[in-house]
Amino acid sequence: MNGRHHFDVVAWRADRRLTLYVPGIEASTTVDDPRGAEDAVRELIADLTGVPADEITCDIRLGRPWRSGA
Repeated sequence: MNGRHHFDVVAWRADRRLTLYVPGIEASTTVDDPRGAEDAVRELIADLTGVPADEITCDIRLGRPWRSGA
């Protein structure tokens, strides 16, 4: 497959770890070191979707996937 697969990712700090949530597949993972965030989330997406990791691009933004008190 030659196409690229793009996923938006929301990231936030919790308990000294970085949580990474992929709304498009409703899945999350955590990392200790933010420098490994993109690789970790690409591996998660690849494992759950079957898309090769080298065909996945991610846009990671800081925030939360929801707003409380709305």
